[in-house]
Amino acid sequence: MEQNRKETRRKLRDIELSDDFERLLGQCTLSETDKRLLRMHYLEQKDFRFIGDALGYSEKTMQQRHKAALRKLSAAL
Repeated sequence: MEQNRKETRRKLRDIELSDDFERLLGQCTLSETDKRLLRMHYLEQKDFRFIGDALGYSEKTMQQRHKAALRKLSAAL
């Protein structure tokens, strides 16, 4: 399971065009908050503390939501 998440993270980092990233997000059933979290983390290179502050959540909550979003995204990748 952990290996699957690592592979999903690697694939997300390898997406160079935001259009491709948006297309991928459109294929998944993620909340707008989770999509924004992923955009900020992978496209804008923000850490979970910054993202949590920006979205009104704790760093730990952002880490947990990120992990859950990766599980959903792994099927699309």
